[in-house]
Amino acid sequence: MRKNIAFLICIMIGFVLAFFFSYSGLLSKKEEKVMAGYAALLAKEDLTVAEVIAYVDQHIDEVAAENAGKLVLGLEWIQQEKLPAWQRRYDDSALQAKMAQVYQRNWALEDFKTAEDEEVRYLVAATIKNGYKVETAEGQFFPVLDYTFYRKYFEAISADLTAYFELMAVESEVTPVKDGALMISWEEVLQRAKRQEQFIDGYSGSTQVEPVRALLKRYVTFALFGCNNTPLFAYQTKEMDPEAKLAYNIFVAQETEGNFAALIKEYLHVLAANDYRLTEEVDAYRQAAAAAW
Repeated sequence: MRKNIAFLICIMIGFVLAFFFSYSGLLSKKEEKVMAGYAALLAKEDLTVAEVIAYVDQHIDEVAAENAGKLVLGLEWIQQEKLPAWQRRYDDSALQAKMAQVYQRNWALEDFKTAEDEEVRYLVAATIKNGYKVETAEGQFFPVLDYTFYRKYFEAISADLTAYFELMAVESEVTPVKDGALMISWEEVLQRAKRQEQFIDGYSGSTQVEPVRALLKRYVTFALFGCNNTPLFAYQTKEMDPEAKLAYNIFVAQETEGNFAALIKEYLHVLAANDYRLTEEVDAYRQAAAAAW
């Protein structure tokens, strides 16, 4: 009796294993078909971002995380590739004037979605459909990548890509600089740089390390120099911005790890030795630090 039970168990295990390997083979072939179709789609002439979005949305649940990441990164690539063409669609003085009228009623970009003018409403709807959003700077309206759009893919992609797109969503939601001025606090500049460095250190093998490294380099420049219309040092007095001084000192008191924290700590030492004023020594330090980062 025991031998018969053992025999039946072996048969059942055999069926389960056979099904598993058969299913894995089918899944692999299905993934290959999805990825081959994606490669063919990206090679298509006159490809629209909306077509790529539709393909990714349809097939992302049919592939493993690695290939899901490739689908999503391909979408980001095509969005970046097509962005100049979308920006040219906004490069029309009559259109800009119409958009300015809508915007100045409530100073809200959301008003474009329900604008009375059909041209504005249609263009903005198409912009959003293609994963962009409308921004404004220096009196002009233009499309940028809307990285919050990628959050719907987070469950399908790997942890490093989720972290990458979340970093970029922060940039997308509140741009750091507009019209040559910082749009975020000095504290936020430091915190964003810290999170970017944490990504680089935590996901050193990620394909997105270099894009984040480039972003971090930009924030190092913000931290060392400020911006044209939000300088770290007053143009007339050469004194350090008092809010920045406070934020930097709090930051180094709380953060003890990482190259960025070490940079800010050393920068404060140089600044303290120069009475927190922009001197030749301070300028030489920040120029060298920015170039070396």
